[in-house]
Amino acid sequence: MELTRISLTFAAAALAACGSPGDGKTYVLVHGAWLDHTGWDAVAAHLAREGATVETFDLPAHGADPTPVSGATLAAYVARVESAIDDAHHPVILVGHSMAGVVISQVAAERAADLHSLVYIGAFVPQAGQSLQDLTMMDPDSQIGPSLMFHEDGTVDVAAAAFPDLFCADCDADARASLVAAYKAEPIAPIGTKVTLGPDFAGVAKTYIHTGLDRVVSPAFQATMVAATPMDREVTLATSHVAMLVAPDDVSRILLDE
Repeated sequence: MELTRISLTFAAAALAACGSPGDGKTYVLVHGAWLDHTGWDAVAAHLAREGATVETFDLPAHGADPTPVSGATLAAYVARVESAIDDAHHPVILVGHSMAGVVISQVAAERAADLHSLVYIGAFVPQAGQSLQDLTMMDPDSQIGPSLMFHEDGTVDVAAAAFPDLFCADCDADARASLVAAYKAEPIAPIGTKVTLGPDFAGVAKTYIHTGLDRVVSPAFQATMVAATPMDREVTLATSHVAMLVAPDDVSRILLDE
């Protein structure tokens, strides 16, 4: 019995010495189109429990952010992410979902020295001179097109009846409710803005988390983008587009391996 207690004490001490997998790591998590920072809540909580520093926020004109649609630009998105990087004071693991893949790519072109790595989750990965609009036109297997509604105020909506199943057909009821609650019409202007990338972007380590049941950014097109911008690591999750709502623990474990 005494030997057992000594063994358990030693094991606990060894585990403490090793630390948690998130110790010393800083994550900036950037949400995608029609969403806000709350989609990251479960992942952020998991990372924080493992000792990581985590930053989430609403991009301009998303969620509770008061920026008018006229102030929503790719440059404004990039500036908001760079502000979070400045607050972090550490090399950052910069994570982007969906549309935010374009945003984090542009940030990496400007702030490569402040980044540990980029992680794309079911995200768009642009080449130099491409816009999000350019990329969406290259994905014939995406199912979102017929449900888009463009408005004169400079926004685009996804038809309410189609939105939950397009983004998260495999969500449970709570995750589905969170997804719908976070929804907000998407500003159009940033979608058409082309990125300016260079050698600094190419030099940043990159991971791609493929979303294998995605109806928004098709798995085939995800593979096409990764072929054009090779990744240091690839992982596939059998989830819909919003993997962080469907499988937050799986997403967190992947991020903790960065």
